[in-house]
Amino acid sequence: MISIKNVSKTYKNGTHALNSINLEIAAGEFVYFVGPTGSGKSTLIKLLDGEEIPTSGDVIVAGTNVGKLKNRKVPLYRRNIGVVFQDYRLLPKLTVFENIAYAMEVVDAPADTLRARVREVLKLVDLSDKSNVFPTELSGGQQQRVAIARAIANRPKILICDEPTGNLDPRKSDEIIQLLEKINKEEKTTVLIVTHDTVIVRHHPKRTIALESGHIVADINKKEDF
Repeated sequence: MISIKNVSKTYKNGTHALNSINLEIAAGEFVYFVGPTGSGKSTLIKLLDGEEIPTSGDVIVAGTNVGKLKNRKVPLYRRNIGVVFQDYRLLPKLTVFENIAYAMEVVDAPADTLRARVREVLKLVDLSDKSNVFPTELSGGQQQRVAIARAIANRPKILICDEPTGNLDPRKSDEIIQLLEKINKEEKTTVLIVTHDTVIVRHHPKRTIALESGHIVADINKKEDF
């Protein structure tokens, strides 16, 4: 699913964000990316979603060499990627249903398909009873569930979660990780989580990739002690 070959990224200010990274992630995997601020985690995610291109090397996702995409083809490629942010980024003037539907409207999904899929993902994230409320009427955990539902509405092959539990208490954090595990299993979605939360990594052990100063310093499977 994801093949990163000899990838380096140097920004114009001279920052070496990634240095000769090699990484393979299979379809359907659930992977944590951990490491201190400045370790290269965010840059790696930006390379995967086409926001940045590598200085050298190849980033191949589902058979597409992302760094070689023409600008006009990036939006089409991004339909393969769902992204969940720490700050939710919900549209405050739209209801929960409308927030999720919006993700499908921008790709011109047929109306009947859209309605059926929104109901499906609302059930999956356990928010069927919140369809007609606005984001400000929800708790932080519920808002994150809406953000996740919106990210998976178009059935992306990969779901990238950037600090998805950063604004939540431990119980809500645990619930969000359980939901992502459910999506990984039921939707067959490859799930990538960038996190500083070592508690959830220990409580929900999966493959864990640690970065430091632009290098992969550990690649630990779920059976090992992180």
